[in-house]
Amino acid sequence: MATRAKTPVENTAAEVTTTVKAVKSRAKATATATATRAKKAVAAKPTLKQVATKSTRKVSSVVHMTRDASFRLIDTQRSIWLAGLGALAKVTTSTGERGEKAFEALVKAGEKFESQARGAIDSNTDLIKDRINSATEAVDQGIGTVSNVVDVRIKDALTRLGYRKKAA
Repeated sequence: MATRAKTPVENTAAEVTTTVKAVKSRAKATATATATRAKKAVAAKPTLKQVATKSTRKVSSVVHMTRDASFRLIDTQRSIWLAGLGALAKVTTSTGERGEKAFEALVKAGEKFESQARGAIDSNTDLIKDRINSATEAVDQGIGTVSNVVDVRIKDALTRLGYRKKAA
C-alpha cells in the first residue's frame, strides 16, 4: 500500500499542533522559572522566628555579661572585707597595744585604696549602663524589624485576598 500525501489542511493542523506544544512547553518553563524566583524572594525575607531569635541572642549575651560582672564585683568586695578582717586579726594578736596605731595606718591606706576602687567601680558602672542601653537598642530594633515583617506579611496577604489599599 502506498502512503497517501497529506492535504494542505492536514499539514496546517500538524504545524498548529507542533506550535501549540512548543508554546505550552515554553509557558511551563517560564512558569517554573517564575515560581523558583518567587520562592527565592520569599526565602530571602527573614522569618519572624529568625528575627526574634537574633534579638534574643543579643539581649541574652548582654544580660549574661552584666550578671557576670556583678558576680565578680560581689566576690571582690567579699575578698576585700575578709582581707581587712584578717589584717586586723594579725595586727591585734601580734602587736597588742601597738596594734591600734597599725590598725589606724591600715584604715588610712584602706581609705586611699577605696577612693581608687570607687573610680574603677564608677567606670564599670558606666560600662554596664552602656551595655544595658545597647541591649535596649537591640530589643527596640528587633521589635521594629518584627513589626515591619508582620506589616509586610499582612499587607501581602490582604493584597492576595483582593483588599487593595484605599486611596487617600
